[in-house]
Amino acid sequence: MERGKPSDDAMARHGRRLRRGVLLALALAATVLCIPAADAAQAAPQSLEFDIAREGAVVGHHHISFRQDGDRLVVHSELKIELAVLFVIVYRYQQTREEVWRNGRLIALASTADDDGTPHDIEGQAGPDGLRMSSGAERWTLPPDSVPASFWNVSMVTQKGPLVDSLTGRILNGQVVNLGPETVRAGGRDIRATHYRLVAKRQRDIWYDAGGRWVKMRAIARDGSVAEWVLK
Repeated sequence: MERGKPSDDAMARHGRRLRRGVLLALALAATVLCIPAADAAQAAPQSLEFDIAREGAVVGHHHISFRQDGDRLVVHSELKIELAVLFVIVYRYQQTREEVWRNGRLIALASTADDDGTPHDIEGQAGPDGLRMSSGAERWTLPPDSVPASFWNVSMVTQKGPLVDSLTGRILNGQVVNLGPETVRAGGRDIRATHYRLVAKRQRDIWYDAGGRWVKMRAIARDGSVAEWVLK
């Protein structure tokens, strides 16, 4: 063996140490990459875009967008419905709504609505005793585990907290019933979804896919007609 040249055994030992170092680095990287989702920043859900159909005609649209702001999820909703008879608008409903969530809990909301000429403006902020609501001069407090019945959030049918009417900001007197899996048309294709029914003054049937995404709704209007939210 030449002076200064490593032996075959020394080179083999060096190769084994190098491989062990690479494997250890890969293991550490995998540990970092496998942080539970609850501890990592969550990606905002995809926007939802619905046509609202009544008696086969599109009478409105509902758009919901999501934005991650640090540890907060900001949800913005725009809803507009217009019913016309012989080209004359006989009913109009518009609502702009924003919700702010942190760690699965509602911490703020604001809604401005025009229900065919009747305004409904509500605001709420989380406080030590619950969600402190206001509408004009009125003030009231909702339980801290309240869930707004704004339909995009599957927790409104799976959690035990009280439901809150998305128009008035008051506790909704209703019951949710799980009607089981069904195949529905949403987003231009057939998908498997779970069918829930909100039994209240005005009944709602709501469908969520396996990932908890809102994909369809059927609502009974004041005049007894049926409107359907169809995911585009």
